[in-house]
Amino acid sequence: MSGKRCSTTSPSSTVRRRRSPFTGLALAAALALSAAAARAQDTTDAYIRAQHLEQQNEFRPAANAYREALDKDPAALGALLGLERVYDQLGVRDSMLPVLERALTLDPRNAAIRGIQLRTLAAVGTRAQERAAFDDWRRAVPNDPAPYRAYARLLLSQGETAAADTILRQGAASAGSASGFAYETAMLRASMGLWPLAAQAWRQAVLDRPYFAQAAAFSLMPTPAPQRGAVRAALGAPPARAGPRAVLAQLELTWGDARAGWTALRDLPADSEAFLAWTEFAQRAEGIEAWLVARDALVAAARGTQADLLARAARDALRGGDARGADSLAALACARTDSTEAASFAAPVRVEALSTLGRAADAERVAAAYAPYADADQRVAMTRLVAWAWVRAGDLTRARAALDAAGGGGGDAAGWLALYDGDLATARKRVTPERARTPDELAAAAFLGRTTRDSSRAAGRAFLALARGDSAGAARDLVRAAADCPDAAPLLLALAGRIDAARGDDASAMALWKRVVEEYASAPEAPVSELAWARALRRAHRDAEAITRLEHLILTYPDSALLPQARRELDAARNALPAAS
Repeated sequence: MSGKRCSTTSPSSTVRRRRSPFTGLALAAALALSAAAARAQDTTDAYIRAQHLEQQNEFRPAANAYREALDKDPAALGALLGLERVYDQLGVRDSMLPVLERALTLDPRNAAIRGIQLRTLAAVGTRAQERAAFDDWRRAVPNDPAPYRAYARLLLSQGETAAADTILRQGAASAGSASGFAYETAMLRASMGLWPLAAQAWRQAVLDRPYFAQAAAFSLMPTPAPQRGAVRAALGAPPARAGPRAVLAQLELTWGDARAGWTALRDLPADSEAFLAWTEFAQRAEGIEAWLVARDALVAAARGTQADLLARAARDALRGGDARGADSLAALACARTDSTEAASFAAPVRVEALSTLGRAADAERVAAAYAPYADADQRVAMTRLVAWAWVRAGDLTRARAALDAAGGGGGDAAGWLALYDGDLATARKRVTPERARTPDELAAAAFLGRTTRDSSRAAGRAFLALARGDSAGAARDLVRAAADCPDAAPLLLALAGRIDAARGDDASAMALWKRVVEEYASAPEAPVSELAWARALRRAHRDAEAITRLEHLILTYPDSALLPQARRELDAARNALPAAS
C-alpha cells in the first residue's frame, strides 16, 4: 500500500464546490432583489400612510410621511405630488425645491417632475429661476416640445402673452413644426382677443386631441358678436369633422341659437364620431329645453333603427309642441323593437301624442294593443292618457269609463273631470297644482286655489273648452265665469285677455285687461294686465297711450317684479314717438 493519502472527497462534494461561485452570484442577486423589494414596500407603506394623513388634514405629519417615502425613492412621482400639495397647505412651497433637485438628478427627463418644478418656481421663485429651469429641461430633452408647451402655459397663466408667444415660436423652430403647439397657440390667441385666429388654432388642437373640445368652447365663448362669423367660418371649414363642429355647435347653444348649433352638425358623415356628437348635442339641447332641435339630433343619431333614441326624440317632439311628429316617431320606435320593450318606453309616448291630438279612439287602440306587455303602472298611465284624449274629444262619459278601467275613479285626472263638470269642491280636493303641465292647467289650478265657490258650470265649460283647444269658446266662458266667481274674477278676466290676444283679437283683450286694471287694482293680475295692455297698444302703434299705461304701472306698483320689463317697454315707446319739431 502506497504512502499516498486517499481522498475522502466524494464526487458529489466536488460538484458542489464547482457550483459554489454561481451560487454566490445568485445569492447576491436574490439579496439585492430582496432589498429592493423591501425598499419598495417601505416606500409604499409610507406613501399610503401619508395619503391617509393628508385626507385627515394632518398636513405636517403627512409631509413627514411623504418625505419618508422619498427617502427610499427620491423620484417617486406620487410622493412628490403629495408633498407639493401638503407644502402648499402649510405655506412652505419653497421647501419643494431641494426635494425636486434631488429627484431630477436621478431622472432629469421626467416631464411630470419638471412640471412640478416650474409650478413651484412660479409660486416662490423668480422669473430668472423659472427660465433657468426651463432651459435646463429643454437641454435634457433636445427637440422635445414638452418643455416649450409647459413653460408657455405657465407664462399664459401669469398673463405674460408676449413671452409665451416667444417660447411657442422657439418650440416650433426646435420641433420643425408648429402643429404640436396648437393648444397653447389657441389659448394665447384667445387671451389676446384674436378670436378668428384662436378658432383656427382650436380647430387644429381639437383635431389632434378631441378631449380639448370643452376647453375650446369655453375659451371661444366670450367672442364678441361682430367676430362670431369668422369663428364660425374657422370651425366650420371643410372638410366637416366632428370635433371642430361639436365645438361650434356648443358655442351656438351658448350664444342662444340652438338651431344654428344643429346646422353645424347635421352634415357630418354618419360615422361613430358623428353619432357621439349628435347624441351629446341632443343632451345639451334638452338641457336648455330646445326640444325640437334635440329631436332632430336624436333622429339623425337613431338612423331610423335605434328604438330608444327614436322614442326619446318622440318625447322631445311632444315637449316641443310637435304632437304629430311625436306620434310618427313613437310609431317607428314601436316597430323597431319587440312589444315588451315598446310597452316600456315607446308606446306610452305614442299614446300621449295621440291624446294630445285628441285622437281618442287611436290612443285607446294603441294602449289596448300594448297592455298585455306592460306592467301595472304602465297600463294605468296609458289608460289615463286615453281618458285625457276623450276629454279633448269632448266625451266626458268615455273619459270616466277610461278612468274606471284604469282602476282610478279618484286621483288627479278625476279632479280635472270634476272641474270640467263644474264641481269645484271635488276638483279643489283632487287636482294637484304641482302636476299641472301647461299654462292652461296652471291657470285652472290657480283658479281653484283662489275661489271659494263649490260649483260653477261656466268655469267648468271654460276650462273644458281650453282642454279641447276651443280658445274662442274658452274666452267667452271665462268672462261668464268671472261673474259667477267674483273672488277669482281678475284671474279669469286676465286669462281671457291672454287667450284673445293669442287669437289676434287685441281689441277684445285690451278691454278685458282694462277691466282688471280699473276694477281690481289690488289684485296680483293688475300689473300683469297693465303691462300686457301697454304692449298691445304698442302693437297698434298707439305709443303715447302705451306710455301712459307704463308710467301708471311703474308709479302704482313700485315693488312689482315686472318693473324692469315695464321700464324697457317705456324706453322703447318713447323712442318710437316722433321727434318734437
